Formats: sequence, structure tokens, C-alpha cells
Amino acid sequence: MAVANFQAAQDYLKFLPVLQNLPKQPFALLYDAEADVLYIDFYSPPKSADDSELTDNDILIRYDRDEIVGLTVLHASQR
Repeated sequence: MAVANFQAAQDYLKFLPVLQNLPKQPFALLYDAEADVLYIDFYSPPKSADDSELTDNDILIRYDRDEIVGLTVLHASQR
């Protein structure tokens, strides 16, 4: 069981280089296994988005005016 948990942790550690470049403030990560979607909110509690943009690689960028407030990563387990 410990080996399986270690493997799962290794998958999450791939995000560390990206997370290091984010603004230094509290944020929230939520993974919905049933939908295979990772929600990244750069504010805790999350801010509402006024607009969004879907990229070619299935990442939804959520905006509040000109500021990115979060990301929604579709098909997260396949990355």
C-alpha cells in the first residue's frame, strides 16, 4: 500500500515547478476523480470569474476582469 501512495505522490510532485512560479498567497487545489478535473483557485476562498477561456490543451483559464483567478484542468489524470 505504501508503494501505491508513493507513486500517487510522485504524480502530484510534477506540479511543483509550476506552483513555484505562482504568486505567494493561499490557494486551493481540488481534484474531482469522477469528472477527472483539477480545480486550481488562486484565492482562498475562491473568487468568482467574470470570463473564461478554454485553451487548446483543455485548460480553462478563469478571469476576474484582467486577473487570472483560477484554472480548471480537464482530463487531469492523463497529464
